[in-house]
Amino acid sequence: MLRLISPPFATGIAYYLAAMMSLYLTRGGNGIATLWPSSGILFAALLVASPRRAGWHVAAAALASILANVGSGNVGLTALGFTAANMTESVLAAWLLRTRARCRITFTDPAGLKCFCMAALLGTTTSASIAATVAPAPSIGFWCSWFATDLLGVLVVTPLLMIVGAAFQRGRMRGARATIREAAGIIGVVVLVAGLTFWQSTYPLLFLPMMAVLFAAFRLGPLGAAGGVLIVAAISSVALSVGSGPPAQVHAGALARSLFLQFYLLALFAAALPVAALLAARQRLTDRLASKMRLLELAETAAQVGHWRLDTGTNTVTWSREVFRIHGMAGDVPPSLDAAIGAYHVDDRALVSERLDEAIHGNHGFTFTARIVRPDGEVRHVFSRGEIDGRADDGPVGLFGIIQDITDQVAHEAALEDARVRAEEAAARATIMAETDQLTGIANRRRTTTALEEAVGASRESGKPVSIAIFDIDHFKRINDTYGHQAGDEVLKRVAADAGGELRSGDTIGRFGGEEFVIVLPDATASVAMMVAERVRVAIEAGGDNPCVTISIGVAELATGEACDTLLRRADQALYMAKREGRNVLRLAA
Repeated sequence: MLRLISPPFATGIAYYLAAMMSLYLTRGGNGIATLWPSSGILFAALLVASPRRAGWHVAAAALASILANVGSGNVGLTALGFTAANMTESVLAAWLLRTRARCRITFTDPAGLKCFCMAALLGTTTSASIAATVAPAPSIGFWCSWFATDLLGVLVVTPLLMIVGAAFQRGRMRGARATIREAAGIIGVVVLVAGLTFWQSTYPLLFLPMMAVLFAAFRLGPLGAAGGVLIVAAISSVALSVGSGPPAQVHAGALARSLFLQFYLLALFAAALPVAALLAARQRLTDRLASKMRLLELAETAAQVGHWRLDTGTNTVTWSREVFRIHGMAGDVPPSLDAAIGAYHVDDRALVSERLDEAIHGNHGFTFTARIVRPDGEVRHVFSRGEIDGRADDGPVGLFGIIQDITDQVAHEAALEDARVRAEEAAARATIMAETDQLTGIANRRRTTTALEEAVGASRESGKPVSIAIFDIDHFKRINDTYGHQAGDEVLKRVAADAGGELRSGDTIGRFGGEEFVIVLPDATASVAMMVAERVRVAIEAGGDNPCVTISIGVAELATGEACDTLLRRADQALYMAKREGRNVLRLAA
């Protein structure tokens, strides 16, 4: 229960004390104070409190307002009317900010500050109108003084309370001794300058507090601006109450001097807090940019990508930190354009210069892959992409882009290419081994059958003739028995070589098995096949001795619509016919 009651109770106590202090110092007409901080206290409480508890704060402040008005001599309807005016002001301004404003409540952003000021302006306008209606002697001067008094209270006190409260809530006041000492020193300067200005009436030194407050805003932000204005307002109000300070030189009544001071303070606020908000916004942008630059450097390091810019008017080169690392260079001053191009491999410099010239004169982007040579002699492969800098509207165009170290990628690609070549070579060797007779080095049965099928297929499409010749070595078993199998293998190799030397360029000879060989003759009629087969027979017969061998050959031409196995069978029958008729001859299949 105590936790629920204490915040509204604190609001009421603070409202009452601030009101009594302001009324005690007042020297304006009709009991109007120079500054009414109570409105700022209630406004801040309504902005911080939850909507369900806001009514308690308003009730506590209303009671405090009635007591303060009664204590200052305002009784009856006047006290109630003034209280209603003050409550309406804060409630209306808080309602506008909470429900109607489309911007966040903040004093470090120009948009948020604008919303706050507009809500305060509408609230104090309404409050001044209500107060002028119930005042014992309403006048334009009374309305202006009430308006300025309450507006000052809201604009100066509310931001200060909310900024300090938020700092305490986030713990920023703890452990920041250096910042606190600096703030205390700056506030001391503002107090000193304001005291020197308002505790003398000889010189109109009103510009000095403005300089001090602007300095506080520059160093401390919105806190310094609001705090500085509040200090000047407090000191000037006390000085005005005793008839001191530059406002005392105004040759008019007390109300006019009070209005003069109020509008001076409003001008001081209008100069300080917006400047502080702009500086805070700039600092946020600077911090955000610094954060993004750190992230960019981290990303560039991880990706080995750097960014650069070339000002073509001055030939000035700008490099990011990663570009220096890629080039293997220390420091942060990039070389000249000529030196940057000279860092490339001597064989690539012409390419780089050509790409840059084409991009500048053609007003388009470019890409290239080249090599750079580091100062230690290490060669690195890089990829660069550039574009025209379209922001250079008031001078020569520039180029900006990225450079990426792709040395590892090039090495991987080279390794992949080498692996591909080796794989293709291995596949080719495997294919050769799978299609080659290991003893003779000519086509085996599989490859020969494939060649025959291809030739027959082509013949069916083109109508050209195809022939085959089958031969084997006469009395080959006798050779093995007499000279041994090793001699027999040598005979097979010699026969394959002698036969292959007599074939045409498109013919295929293969070993079908044992001592049997097949010759595929594309685009060959029976007569052509017989001539080729005779050359083969003669070459083998004269091919060598120890032992001398002969062959018998059967030849067949593909008939219309005939299948490969039928063609082979007819040639084989012709071969057996040659053997029956004495060997070392060739016969044509019927």
